[in-house]
Amino acid sequence: MLLHDVSQTALAAAVFTLGLVILLELRSFNRLRRSVDINLGRVFEQLEMLRAESRQMLDAQARAAVREPPVVGPAKPDPAERQMLERPLVAPPTLERPAAERPAPEPTALDFVVAPPIDADAYLNATAMAARGLTPAEIAARCGLPAGEARLLASLATARARRDEAAKATADPAAAARS
Repeated sequence: MLLHDVSQTALAAAVFTLGLVILLELRSFNRLRRSVDINLGRVFEQLEMLRAESRQMLDAQARAAVREPPVVGPAKPDPAERQMLERPLVAPPTLERPAAERPAPEPTALDFVVAPPIDADAYLNATAMAARGLTPAEIAARCGLPAGEARLLASLATARARRDEAAKATADPAAAARS
């Protein structure tokens, strides 16, 4: 009878522990979901700001491209020019409508303003600096890269270093155990 009571108590303790672990996991999932929601909201806010800024730039470019030329009154041609205008000697050239009369095409996602290309040497130098462990701010200052690209290069370099270390550790476990 004593053995039966002990086994029931152990079973009850195991069920209680399992319930506690499940409860803690649910709590951590809720925290993770909340964190992801917050960060995803920030990402979408930034994307919306970029979209609005891009739209403003496209509108400004469209307004600059469609500036109308100054209106000039008709000039009175002399009789010789008038005769040439009334009876042309060659076929008239095809008339193309001015840009102001043409309907403007609807801008697409591919019409955004692209940054000027980065010098290949500067980019290679920035990649080397990131591999040596320089901070993104130093990389951006020295190579003239945007801060976002410098951060991306730095994170890629650290990920590459971690991947190389993991590959070395799996390739030679005896050497990793000695060090």
